[in-house]
Amino acid sequence: MLKISLLIFTILLTFNCFSQSNWCIRNENGEELLLTIQINRENRTFEAHTRIDALKEMAGTFTYMLAKTAGKLRFPEIVHSEGKISYKGDTIFYDGNFDYLDKSFPLKAKSWQNIFTGFLTDNRNRTHPLAGEKVSSNKPLRDYSSLIGNAFLITENYCWDRTLHNSNDWLTFKSKVGELKNKIADDYELGAVIFWFGKKIPITSYEIRKISTKEKDPISKRVYSVREVKPKVAFLDLSELPVEMTEMDELFSEIKKKEYSTLILDARGRKNMKLVSAALLANHLTAKPADWGIYLTRKWLDSNSSIPKPAEYAKTFKNAATLPSNFGNLNQENGCYLKPDPAQTVFHGKIYLLIDQKTSRVAEALAIWLKNDKLATLVGKKSTGQPMLFEPINVDNQYRITIPTAQFYDKTGKSWYGTGVEPDLVIDGDALGYVMKL
Repeated sequence: MLKISLLIFTILLTFNCFSQSNWCIRNENGEELLLTIQINRENRTFEAHTRIDALKEMAGTFTYMLAKTAGKLRFPEIVHSEGKISYKGDTIFYDGNFDYLDKSFPLKAKSWQNIFTGFLTDNRNRTHPLAGEKVSSNKPLRDYSSLIGNAFLITENYCWDRTLHNSNDWLTFKSKVGELKNKIADDYELGAVIFWFGKKIPITSYEIRKISTKEKDPISKRVYSVREVKPKVAFLDLSELPVEMTEMDELFSEIKKKEYSTLILDARGRKNMKLVSAALLANHLTAKPADWGIYLTRKWLDSNSSIPKPAEYAKTFKNAATLPSNFGNLNQENGCYLKPDPAQTVFHGKIYLLIDQKTSRVAEALAIWLKNDKLATLVGKKSTGQPMLFEPINVDNQYRITIPTAQFYDKTGKSWYGTGVEPDLVIDGDALGYVMKL
């Protein structure tokens, strides 16, 4: 009888020492995390995690054990956190680490009643806020299976590649994700699953992301200016160009006023150059009307067997230079064409374009035109061979996917997909430094 009483006492003591709760926690972008927190009052410690074995299920038991043995992974879940706790009234303070896949951040947080707040600190000593509230269970925060199904349907309908939905890589990707989609518990796990299994599909960095809450913040007006890297030598980063005609005109008025004789355009690694920016830039690079080529969408490719000739562009398509700065629905159109309309201020000096193996998307289409028409000297390494136009498309109002909705064809009808642009001067090292010495 005494033994039974001691056993019951021990069990009760264990329950009193440990408490467990579930929390829906949001980061600064509004992405949600389902975190289970277990507190050991006796030791004044805590341990927290997302869905148990989620990472292990993604990688497979064998791969996971190899990675764990090699020290690359420590926990079988997407997020793991642990550390010390302290109390002040009804508030619990957490001081520990927040481990996400291969990254670890110091965590400082507190919870009281049903509220959680805290922040992570990155390796640049920047803080990233966390906030959330207690939830009643560890069930998935939303219907991720339906979300994934809608995202896949949009991808198959609007991706420029008509063969994607029947390709082995895409079908394998869908099958792998399908095995886990009903288990996915939060936004972090969603992102990890899509990234992990999407490595082999022909869409670079395919992802389903929560639409950031920061997009609603007012955007302060930017002031664009040219950078002087050497007397008479101007430098422009192609990922930081205006999307308004007046601002681009002002930028080249500054170039003319300062009498620069050489212009260096940096397209190295530039995946985020806007189509409108490229079209407006082209207006200042030549005084002669010159067709670049055309971006064709799935809508056109599904209905037509041939690539249109430059003489046919204006009859069916819009000129990219005339699109509004916030235009983002080319997937609903047949496409758009690129034809410079020479601006009042045209640069007449020497032009160099720096490219590398990461130059792709709109920046690569620009490189193709400048090389074809011999308007610039290309310096660096061969480009990627993916001069597509990527567009963000909303899914279920709160999420977004970014997919290649249009493919670039030059004025001869060549696609350049998988080909890449060969530079005029192949440089393995610092291409900018090389040009500066010329």
